[in-house]
Amino acid sequence: MSTPSPKSPPTTDADAIEADDTAFVMRPWSHPPGEPVIVARARGCVVTDIHGRDYLDFTAGYFVNNAGHCHPRIVEAATQQLQQVLQVSGKHGTVAAIRLAKRLIELAPKSLDKAFFSTGGSESNEFALKMARQHTGKTDVAYLDNGYHGLSLGSLEVTASEPYRKTAGQPIGAHTFQIPNAYCYRCPHGPADGCKVECLDGAEALLASRPTAAIIAETIQAVGGLAPPVKWWDRLDGIRKKLGILLIADEIQTGLGRTGKMFGLEHYGLEPEIMTGGKGLSGGVGSLAVTCASDAVVAGFFGGTTPTSGGNAVSAAAGLAMIETLLEEKLIENAAKMGRYFTEAVWALDDPWVGDVRFTGLLGGVELVLDRTSKEILPKKIVGRIKDLLHAEGMLITVSGTHGNYLRLQPPLSISAAQIDELVVALRKALEAARQGV
Repeated sequence: MSTPSPKSPPTTDADAIEADDTAFVMRPWSHPPGEPVIVARARGCVVTDIHGRDYLDFTAGYFVNNAGHCHPRIVEAATQQLQQVLQVSGKHGTVAAIRLAKRLIELAPKSLDKAFFSTGGSESNEFALKMARQHTGKTDVAYLDNGYHGLSLGSLEVTASEPYRKTAGQPIGAHTFQIPNAYCYRCPHGPADGCKVECLDGAEALLASRPTAAIIAETIQAVGGLAPPVKWWDRLDGIRKKLGILLIADEIQTGLGRTGKMFGLEHYGLEPEIMTGGKGLSGGVGSLAVTCASDAVVAGFFGGTTPTSGGNAVSAAAGLAMIETLLEEKLIENAAKMGRYFTEAVWALDDPWVGDVRFTGLLGGVELVLDRTSKEILPKKIVGRIKDLLHAEGMLITVSGTHGNYLRLQPPLSISAAQIDELVVALRKALEAARQGV
């Protein structure tokens, strides 16, 4: 896909819409060149802006549209539900929400028995923290280096990024603390093939030194695509069980087929006492999140109240349709296959700035370096330039990672090899063009 060109008629009042966006809409980030893209239509892996330009969406609508944008089955389910019931009191229930809860528990690890619905990932993690503290009577929660679990006040306490934590405007984290994660590409203990999981040395003593209720973690970190080896999770899981510490598995981004399994924890055989989900759970229709827990944890749980729109019937109906679409259209298998294809295609570029390519299913991306041997980090300014060049070629991506040098590539799970090839061709051009300016 070359420089975006009109393929559909532009929205008649496109200029006025952009002016209103500038005047009235507040966003949390500054805008690089070409952003924001004001989307008028979206289908599958392609979004079309108000000027009629098409883009391949390697963000899946910010990691939400796992089955693709506006999948007909999801649209039909939401439309039918709109004619039946939209929202009821949290004291009651709807058929759609009950059916979705049942399906989630059927698919989840056997350690989980019930589902509690909320409206967003941050919120689902906050309820998980409540559950863990109420059940154990302990105050402290451990999270991983580079961990991300949301931006509301409670979830910020278990999010590692200092810039994000500072947005709270107040001191946070008196009862939370970090433990090491496995960043194998930059392991200070030596090559990965000789790994003895030394990064976890000292973790048991640290966890035991505090009244630790739980560890909250993504099994595979979405920010940076960091997938620990199985023996890393085996060791940490053994430590936390020995100490009577709960595991909160954050599956907000790793769940629902993204990693080539229904849930990321399936890669490790983990049985958490609590699991959270969100992002794509609603199929892109409204906001929906879930906190699943064991009967033992649920027994003493008091939420205080319920989110007003938690378990919204339209979102739940769409979410159930999305899950069945993933299964029936074998999109989870496609995610695993396309992740392998993506990895091979990017490595085949043999570009000196490609330091590491990390994909587990379609959770992944590319870490960029100035030098492969030293692994010197490619400066953020150059990474931003590469992102802008990709944008100009019609590719929507994001940048993340511990050092801000990671091109994050998480398209809908329906992505094809041909569409990945378009991204790889654009990436080759962007890397070459950026290098000319250095």
